[in-house]
Amino acid sequence: MAAVPSFVNRDPAVVMAEVKEQMESMLGREIQPAQLEQLVLNIISYREILLLERFNAGMAQLLYQFSNAPVLDYIAALVAVERLPAAPAGCIVRFTLVTGHNGRVIYGGTRVADDNQIIFETNDDVTVPVGQDGVDILVTALEAGKQANGIETGKINKLLDPGLGWIESVSNTTTTWGGSDDETDEQLRERIKLAPSQFSSAGSRQSYLFHAMKANAAIIDVSVSSPVPGTVLIVPLIEGADYEQVNADVFAACNAEHVRPLTDNVIVDAPVFHHYTIDVELIVFEGADVSAVESDVYARLQAFADAKAVKLGSDVVRSHIIAACVRPDVYDVTVVLPDANAVVPYYEAADCIGISVTVTGTNAG
Repeated sequence: MAAVPSFVNRDPAVVMAEVKEQMESMLGREIQPAQLEQLVLNIISYREILLLERFNAGMAQLLYQFSNAPVLDYIAALVAVERLPAAPAGCIVRFTLVTGHNGRVIYGGTRVADDNQIIFETNDDVTVPVGQDGVDILVTALEAGKQANGIETGKINKLLDPGLGWIESVSNTTTTWGGSDDETDEQLRERIKLAPSQFSSAGSRQSYLFHAMKANAAIIDVSVSSPVPGTVLIVPLIEGADYEQVNADVFAACNAEHVRPLTDNVIVDAPVFHHYTIDVELIVFEGADVSAVESDVYARLQAFADAKAVKLGSDVVRSHIIAACVRPDVYDVTVVLPDANAVVPYYEAADCIGISVTVTGTNAG
């Protein structure tokens, strides 16, 4: 984010000079540093600087680039944008019934949980006819958010509601996915910037971006292109691996009659992942803590990879990897992998599958 603009002069030296000049004019004499009046001037100047800082911060809140919740939400409302709420994770759970039951109804709201007591519930009533010993039911987490994502198959195996002895066992057959936290301020700012494009009826790239970004809170980036005339290819990037629901949401949002020009054919597809490995060898100065260097450079490279992973079409450049490794105690960096710069197209996402950092020698400098 850019630096907050300065709306008023908040330089303490300038404030003190102005206050002192005014008081000396009122007293008709010069104020010396050790005099009581100078202490009063210090307090007055300090309080004025605090007020000026608050005023400047308040003015910055009126600009969406520097605003935070809740003010940012009010700014968003001016351009018909609302913060996307958190969404609950979900999965498919198989309910196995005892043999010989006479037909049962598993009511909506039936609760199941994993060992960590993350609770899910069925959404609808499901009738299990006579002779059918099992049924797959969609469940969603009671609490919205990412915390319920990634529960592996078989881990949701506890039935919480009493009086259901005719249910022999429960077990999730898919990994939980789809949970998202409230849209962040940074994500909301990006959609505010795109908001004027929602009023376009000509199918501009920015218009498709705006409608795609608001389709699902799990989306972190979107690319829009036209590979052939009359066709619009939309590629969303999300946190997670299950694109089926997100792609359906984006298609519904961007293919709506009031959004899509009559001649456009909208296609939504998951990104291609460009997998790569980072392997660097370091020469450090004599006396450097090798373990600390390796640990810190590894963390820097992980941050480098994480930044690449949330943007489509972000190239992997060897010189950028070297820059991420530079520390005062690192003498030289050799990038073993990748062995060449990787140009990542707009429909691909760079996915780092491994990082290796090795100190191979020392140099006296």
